[in-house]
Parts: sequence; structure tokens; C-alpha cells
Amino acid sequence: MKLSTAILGLFGLLVAADIAEQRIEINVGNTEILDVLRKLEQAKKSGNEELASQLLDELKIGRSSKQADSNTQWTTDCKASAYLDAEIFAIKDPRNAPEGIKWAMDYLDKYWTSDDGSEYPYPGDFKTFMHRDGFRVISIRYDQLPWAVREWREQEMEKGLAEERKLIAVLDGVAFFAPGAMTWLMPLFAGADLTRGKDACHDELLKLDNYHNKDKKESGVKYIFKYGGTSQVGTTIRIQTTSQRLVADKGSKEDQSNQDL
Repeated sequence: MKLSTAILGLFGLLVAADIAEQRIEINVGNTEILDVLRKLEQAKKSGNEELASQLLDELKIGRSSKQADSNTQWTTDCKASAYLDAEIFAIKDPRNAPEGIKWAMDYLDKYWTSDDGSEYPYPGDFKTFMHRDGFRVISIRYDQLPWAVREWREQEMEKGLAEERKLIAVLDGVAFFAPGAMTWLMPLFAGADLTRGKDACHDELLKLDNYHNKDKKESGVKYIFKYGGTSQVGTTIRIQTTSQRLVADKGSKEDQSNQDL
């Protein structure tokens, strides 16, 4: 996500996917779409049209599966919601960054580079792949981040993969991250007011694997998270995040299919 190349790279992904005119949604923090788009860009660049066609089919299949899931009736078992107040900066040209973030640009440009020196993948904006104003960065005092987000980062700094370690940069007590990083970690942001150990269902809401790990799917249960809304005045932004545990209603297609297993 090297800032000096991120913007051009993002537009390249959109063009490569032949979907520049469409709005790309990152549903409930699912970064699979971003991964497919990156692979699609590489396939286009290498001239591998067969692989590019397969990846485009993956995008179509993903949309179809969401439509099928809408036929199942779900009931909320438990949920969490929280607000984050922060600053957000749109960076069209890293060499002429807004005053509020200019002081950190050199550090961020170096930090958001992979361990091998290559470009770090861009996590995306809130609900779209790229905001119309360009690459955006959220800024907030590190100690004002939700406790679960800070805990996650501190654990990842010790043992996480390069991409996860670098989702949130910290300089002089200030945290910086792309909106897409917040999307990926949204259950931790939504659980800002939860206390681990007080409620079993709430504890499950704080486990990222419940949302991101396909192999951990529980019969008749699913976990979702989404943005409740954002409001912005100047560079000040308030972001609402929510997370939910849903159970399939008895008699619904999901419940019937589980009974047939």
C-alpha cells in the first residue's frame, strides 16, 4: 500500500477487471473480492486470458451465492454496535498531502511496504474499492482505538503475517489505517463496549475467525458485520459499526438443509 503508487494501482485493478463503471462493494469486510481483483490484474498483465476469465466467473458466482442466501430467514441472536470518532484524509497526490497528515507521510510511505520491499496491498475504502477523492487514511490517537483492536494489533506485531502486522501504522501515539482495514477488523470496532467473559454470545462476536474463516462455518449460524453509517464534517468523521450473530429460523431453507445432512 505504498502511498506513492497506491492510487494508480487501484485504478489499474478496476480497469483490469472490466468493471470500472461499476461500484465495487466490499460486503461485510470480506476481502475475497480484493484478492480476486489483484489476481485479475496480474492475469491481465501477463496475458493469461483463461485465468482472467475464471476470476471474473468467481466474482459472478460470489454475487449469485449472496442472492441464494437471501432466501433463508434469520433471527438475531446477539449484536454489538459502536461509534468511532476520528480524522480522515483524502490523498490525491502524496507529495501534496493535507496538512493534518503531511507530517507522517514519509513514515507511512515506508511503513506500508512489504517485508521484501514490494508494494503493500491496498485494503480499500469503506464500502467501495476506491473513494472518488482518492486514497484515504483514517487517523486517531492509538489509545482511543477500541480495546479489542489494540489487543489484536499488539498480538499481530509479535506473530502475525506481514500484511496483518501493517494494517495499522502507529507514529508518536497516533494510529493510521485505510478504511478497508477497519472493514476487515469491524467486529473488533463494533465490540468497543463489550467485555470479554461476561456473555458467551458476545465473546463469539469478538472472534474474527467467525466472520472470515470459511472452514469454521457453524450449522444454522452465521456472523455478519456492516457499517451503520458515517457522517463527516471537514476531516472529522464519525463511523458506526455493527456486528451480529444470526441463527436460521426453523423451517427455513438453511435449517432444512442442515437437518438433511
